[in-house]
Amino acid sequence: MTNVKRYFINALMLTAVSLVMRTVSVAFNVILTEKVGAEGMGLLTLVMSVNGFAVTFATSGISLAVTRMTAETVITAKKSDAPRILSNVMNSAMIYSVAFGLTGCALLLITAKPIGISILGDARTVPALRLLALTLPPIALSSALSGYFNACRRVYKNAVTQVGEQAVKVMLITGGLLLLSPSGLEYALIAVVGGGAVAEALSFAFIYILYRADRHRHYSAPDSSQSLSMSSSILSSPPTSPLLRPPPNIADEGGSAVTGALRARSLREAMANICSIALPVALSAYVRSGLVTTEHLLIPHRLRRGGADPTAALAAYGTLHGMSMPVILYPYAILGPFTSLLVPEISECRARGQMEHIRRITERVIRVTLLFGVGVSGIMMCFSYELGHVLFDSEQAGYYIRMLAPLIPVMYLDTAIDSLLKGMGEQLYCMKVNIADASLSVIFVYFLVPIFGVTGYAATIIIAEVINTALSITRLIRIIRPRLDLRMWLIKPFVCSLLACAAMRFIINRVPRFYGHTDGLSTALFMIAGSALYLALLAATDTVFHSRERHTADTKDADVKHTKVQVRSAKNSSIKQHIN
Repeated sequence: MTNVKRYFINALMLTAVSLVMRTVSVAFNVILTEKVGAEGMGLLTLVMSVNGFAVTFATSGISLAVTRMTAETVITAKKSDAPRILSNVMNSAMIYSVAFGLTGCALLLITAKPIGISILGDARTVPALRLLALTLPPIALSSALSGYFNACRRVYKNAVTQVGEQAVKVMLITGGLLLLSPSGLEYALIAVVGGGAVAEALSFAFIYILYRADRHRHYSAPDSSQSLSMSSSILSSPPTSPLLRPPPNIADEGGSAVTGALRARSLREAMANICSIALPVALSAYVRSGLVTTEHLLIPHRLRRGGADPTAALAAYGTLHGMSMPVILYPYAILGPFTSLLVPEISECRARGQMEHIRRITERVIRVTLLFGVGVSGIMMCFSYELGHVLFDSEQAGYYIRMLAPLIPVMYLDTAIDSLLKGMGEQLYCMKVNIADASLSVIFVYFLVPIFGVTGYAATIIIAEVINTALSITRLIRIIRPRLDLRMWLIKPFVCSLLACAAMRFIINRVPRFYGHTDGLSTALFMIAGSALYLALLAATDTVFHSRERHTADTKDADVKHTKVQVRSAKNSSIKQHIN
């Protein structure tokens, strides 16, 4: 199987899983909104912000460490040594995960009350925080096992686990809400968090069973090129980030790959290698996650400081983050897996010195991302209020969707560029930009939200995202030097999107059957029709596959034909000479 075919198969599989997960997530948010309201969504989002930092601490970079150590073992270890080395790696990873998971659990149990009352400002969050603490050990262990399957290129097992966990979580939480939500918001939070906790435990049990069944096949990677493709982002030499750089003992004097995994001949050596990879990554993750958590916790506090009623502040925050943002991010489930899988592909091309190929990939990624993002942005703006009404019965949710919709191309492009930069070994730069982004967000939230309310927070998201993307694309242009065609990639798609959306609004506003009706079916049909019209306009204006690319393709075909003719002529001449 060729690398291109394998790339698209993996990307399509991940896209399907991502779409299922995002669809379930948005649908589940609709159910939650009906049960707990906007205030409950705000309270739940605050609780999950604290949980996000706790999970970052509990996992502490273990997934990357296991992925890297396992990939090194599969590629470089002798087959006779691999079982013992991998056993040491996984046992060390389990010990590491249990240590950080239990420590995080204990810390969150101890601090749940002061966090809930003093920081979140609501005693109803305390039981939920204590329940979340119990999920940290299984989450940490699942993260380690997930890294193992990623390295072995058996990603489908992670996908099956995630889909199963999501299904169990939805069923348990829905049942819990039916039983407990009538008793009040505190019990509704317990139902949500408790259902999630049980699902996490079952998910760990399932993925552990898969691991036990799989570990005797650990060396049976599909083929060497496939394993190298998966781990090339890890083993490519030399990555610029000191956080992801191999330990000093990885390269021998001759420059050959002498990996940390080969030194994991004892449990102590394996643990030392795990820590040398995971801890630096964990420290940077703590900083970023801590800043993001601080930003989220500041929002209701600064809203109240600006004179908002506490309940109204929580409701506004919950509407923006719990309702509008998932809708904004939902379409990226189609494009996200393709960009995330670029990291190993770009790394492999970089290791081979194929800069022109990287440049072409970069140009296509930027073009496709902008075409996709501009179209999604137009559809979201055009149907923002319909989406808010149909999904959440909330005009405010529609208002926030419309406010953030113009940012969609920037957000999607930023994520794609991050993948390209990481493939080029620019992890350190990405980390610095993300930390700067989070720091600016905290500052803007502190000063803007008391004055402008939730609109100030939306402005914070826009400003920080634009700065982040500008810094990333500047770096990308400097190291890859792609040829950017903003007229074809941005201006033309914008005009096509504008025309498509204007046509849809014209039909909706002029046809009495549709005017004033915002049912889900008609909204979905109009969104599909608008998307189809946008694609048709792109094709009609020669934007999807414009002349320069056709010229390049034609030139390549001509070169190939010319080469074949030359080879054939040379063969004929050789035959004639031989006959003579």
